[in-house]
Amino acid sequence: MNDFPQVVEEAERILVIYSNEPAVNKEEDNGVEIFYSKSGEVVKIIINKDDKHYIIYF
Repeated sequence: MNDFPQVVEEAERILVIYSNEPAVNKEEDNGVEIFYSKSGEVVKIIINKDDKHYIIYF
């Protein structure tokens, strides 16, 4: 069993995975893609890296 949420940093984007349910709907706003399950729950967020979107490590 996976623990959620999971954050995966790739070269060009950041993935935040909340569930392994399949996504059936997608919204996009300002370079951020939000994927929803059939029940309307957020299952994944994809953030394309740019000057406003990046991960800061402490």
